[in-house]
Amino acid sequence: MKFRGILILLLLAGLVATAGKTVQEKPFKPTITPYLKVQFWNVFSQGVTTDDEEAADRFASYFRRGRLGVKGNVLPELSYDVMLAFDNLAKDGYSSTKGVVNAGAVALWSAYFTYDLLPESDWLNVTGGYFLPHVSRESTTSPWTTSSLDKTENSCYLRQFVTGKANGISPGINLGGLGELGKQTLIYNISIINRQDVVSIMQTNWSPVLLGHFMLNFGDKEFSKYKYCFSNNLLKKQTSATFGVGFSTQGKTDVFESTQTLSADATIYLGRLKIDGEYNHLIRENNEEYKANCFMVRAGYNIFLKKDWVLEPIAMFEKFSGDENFEDVSFFDGTDTKLDFGVNLISAKKKVKVNLHYVYHDGDGIKNRYIKNTTYPGNYISLGLQLII
Repeated sequence: MKFRGILILLLLAGLVATAGKTVQEKPFKPTITPYLKVQFWNVFSQGVTTDDEEAADRFASYFRRGRLGVKGNVLPELSYDVMLAFDNLAKDGYSSTKGVVNAGAVALWSAYFTYDLLPESDWLNVTGGYFLPHVSRESTTSPWTTSSLDKTENSCYLRQFVTGKANGISPGINLGGLGELGKQTLIYNISIINRQDVVSIMQTNWSPVLLGHFMLNFGDKEFSKYKYCFSNNLLKKQTSATFGVGFSTQGKTDVFESTQTLSADATIYLGRLKIDGEYNHLIRENNEEYKANCFMVRAGYNIFLKKDWVLEPIAMFEKFSGDENFEDVSFFDGTDTKLDFGVNLISAKKKVKVNLHYVYHDGDGIKNRYIKNTTYPGNYISLGLQLII
């Protein structure tokens, strides 16, 4: 009995001594995660025409995209992502695929941080650095998740019009977030960026680009947490609809008086079926008013196979049309039309993708980002392999 009494007194003393103390959490350690992403294409091209002279049909293999980077967290609420690129490495100059030839250059693609100001709600995130601004959904959708063979030209025209660069990467700051509005999910992004292209020389006149994008998700959730880039295919069965609107505006520069764009987009999941589309209206004022339109619609069907693979047949149509007074505002004229029919075989974790696509081009006028202004791209078949490590 005496021993039990002493033991009880010792236990009570220990409880009193530790009363009010809390168990210390383990200190946070910064994280760093390296990654490698590649898209290797094998392309048979035909019909490439330059100055009315048609190039020979050809087969060529090259790296459509190559990205090497590191990402992680400096603090629990402060993340970062730095990426190098070796896109179009070893591309044939007369291949029908878009993009300039790269003989071996590696360059900085993007470098930005995101600070979550309200971690408990996800409503307020600040992103700064050298990044891709949110001017529409397709323009900021990851090319590694797209259902068509490549990102649509629709987004390239829009990004080049707004930022002056085909890839759209720009220096600036973005305010974005995600939150619940009743049963719906709202995602928003608003950015201020500075153009760096020669079309927007601003020695005498300077004005930044203000742009933004807002999306509302109905039905099953397409987004559970705020992320800076979007996915084009969730690779799962669900019923949902996400509608978005985007805008951009810039004032006077040394080259033009003003630029505005207005965009609308939609992504709809009906079980295995996914349909998405986007429309963009472009206006630029100078000596004359220039207007252009570009839109795309894309559909895919997810067939879930054994061993966590997804087979996705897809079809996509897109078109650009611009006014004849394009030279007055330094942009593009005529029409550019593309059809894409293909099939993708994707691992459920999106680490591997094999795709086979046929792409048809048509149109007239000066095109976007081909060998030179008088070159027409022709048609091609591509067998691609994508790896994310």
